Amino acid sequence: MKNIVLMLLFCLMCQLTKAQKIDMVNAPRNPIGFKHKKEHFFLRGDIYSSSGKIFDQKGNLIFNYGTRYYYNANGRITGNNYDDTFEYDSRGNIIKFKYKSGGITTYKFSPKDLLVHEKSSYGDEKTYTYDNKDRLSSTIIKKKGKLSQKRLFTYSKKGDSLIVDMEYMYTNGKNGFMTKSYYINGFLVKEQLSSGTYTYVVKTDAKQNKIDFYTAGVPNPKHYRTFNRYFSDANKPIKLELGYYKVNESTTAKKATTIYVNGTRSTDITISKGVKPNEKVIYDGLTHTYYAVPNIVPENHTIDTRIPVTTVLSKGKPYINYVSDGKFINYVYGFNKVKSRDFAFLGAHMIDYRIDKTLGRTYIIRNYKNIKEQKVKQMELFSADTASILYTRELKKDNFFILDKGKHIDYKKARFEYLTNGDPVIFINEKPSYVLTGFRMAQDGEVLFGKRYNGELDNAQKTSETTKTTNKLECLEGDCNEGWGKIKVGEIITKATFKNGAIDGVAYISYPNDAYYHGKYKNNRRDGFGYYRWANGNSYIGYWKDGKQHGLGYTLDKGLKVTSAGRFENGKLVEKQATDYIAGKTAGNCKGNCSNGFGKYTYNNGDTYLGFFKNSQRYSVGNYIWSNSSEYTGVYTADGKRNGFGIYMYIDGSIYRGVFVNDRIDGLGRMKYKKTGNIVHGVFNNKGAKIKEY
Repeated sequence: MKNIVLMLLFCLMCQLTKAQKIDMVNAPRNPIGFKHKKEHFFLRGDIYSSSGKIFDQKGNLIFNYGTRYYYNANGRITGNNYDDTFEYDSRGNIIKFKYKSGGITTYKFSPKDLLVHEKSSYGDEKTYTYDNKDRLSSTIIKKKGKLSQKRLFTYSKKGDSLIVDMEYMYTNGKNGFMTKSYYINGFLVKEQLSSGTYTYVVKTDAKQNKIDFYTAGVPNPKHYRTFNRYFSDANKPIKLELGYYKVNESTTAKKATTIYVNGTRSTDITISKGVKPNEKVIYDGLTHTYYAVPNIVPENHTIDTRIPVTTVLSKGKPYINYVSDGKFINYVYGFNKVKSRDFAFLGAHMIDYRIDKTLGRTYIIRNYKNIKEQKVKQMELFSADTASILYTRELKKDNFFILDKGKHIDYKKARFEYLTNGDPVIFINEKPSYVLTGFRMAQDGEVLFGKRYNGELDNAQKTSETTKTTNKLECLEGDCNEGWGKIKVGEIITKATFKNGAIDGVAYISYPNDAYYHGKYKNNRRDGFGYYRWANGNSYIGYWKDGKQHGLGYTLDKGLKVTSAGRFENGKLVEKQATDYIAGKTAGNCKGNCSNGFGKYTYNNGDTYLGFFKNSQRYSVGNYIWSNSSEYTGVYTADGKRNGFGIYMYIDGSIYRGVFVNDRIDGLGRMKYKKTGNIVHGVFNNKGAKIKEY
């Protein structure tokens, strides 16, 4: 029973690998959909390369004159370097091929896996029918829905030849001309056309694959030669030579560089620029061997020049890093496409991100800085993920670095905050951009995958800033349902007012690495004025809505230097108002715009105000420092008074964080006394005295 199951699985895998039925000997005129297997090109045996096409050991086409295909374990194409897409049916037939540019060709197959219909988005359409021996019997061709041509096929045998008669039918139904084609072992050997009868000579190699084709009985026939290489050739002696050939048969044709394999010109070996002057690097994909050939100056050579290729740089690897005299080139399958890649270092590792047409792939040379003395360093494919967000940690320095498609992000414009699982969210220009997954468990110098931000902070607020009423969190102190309470989620500690089991009112939240948020909350979301400080020291002072920066606000770096100010919407700065301030524009006691904008005003008594102005009054959000060093940061109304949430530091260092009314403390708040260190949560009157404690 076990053997039967294994046999069925094997048959299923064969079906997934080959799918479309191919019989070139008995049905050489049968149409083929999208060609991507060796059988589709009528190739036999363990073929590696033929006529510019390269196959893997399973017979999958992996390279075809500039197009490289990538496959999964079942032999299905996952993509190519042009970013074209493919769709399969359940039996493994490609039923849709879509170009990156938008053009589409669809294919339909019979239950016997014979192609019965194909149609392009340009209006070309073909319908196929077959006889009882699964041989093509008719083809109907339409152009933009209108019948263009009909072809009828009949078959007969004569000796070793299979004879295929084809009749063309006109669109009006009248008989057209006829042709007769003769095939032996699938190869066309004779044609009878309206212009005459032609006989062809087909020569094959030991694997029965074509190596030469020409018309017999004509003077100086044009030969169509094919050079085939096989995986079984990999361990055989090989003679490689760098030489030249004429790109066409004209007497003035220029010579081009090529490689000769055992005396025959090959089309599957790559020639690239080397690191040293006039050096060529040769790559043979059959053996994954890189060679170096020095002093190649074509002007000094003739068409008959042959230079032995013997110096091996690397064997068994498809990618290498080649270094000489402080210069280096990274090679992928022998190509050094410098213009299509970016590289950078993550710790000791070199990261090479390159775009193969539109497909991004990331390569790594591990511990590059520790193996400088090696002329050739091994490179490996790290990821086929086009996004390519990578990072590494330096644990001793408590630092990390991020690469986005091979480029370091601008850390001068970055800040971060943590999710409840410890993964940091990286903000670039105040926009959440990256998440460093697995950050807590990262080892020193390890290269790990990050990802693009996708609302994780919003989800974290929805899931982690809940209360004990969800039965998932424990209320550590107070009343976490209707009152003042304290909860802890991961390393995040929240002290806040609660309503119906949700954070609502004022909140004081401590995140890892000294990050915090102090301000207004509504239904578990930042909403209203709030002061947010990130772990890197950057901060945002301003309004929030539904968990995102929304309204007037400004940002500071860790040195308390203003980096931006203006109106935010859904977390993005949409209206800049700090241009004059950052540029240092002054007028009297004002730096920036102290009429209707953002600026800093120095009063005659030594007090200063930094923030927004409207009609020359303090407005919306700002920071006021008195000459006696007391300080207020928070909300201002149009009359220039403190009304709303704010943070006030007394002369002695005590700090109140809470509600102000008409320039006075009045409402919910949190007072921390400098001398005693006591912290009081409650309601305060307009004289700053506590009248209710939570």
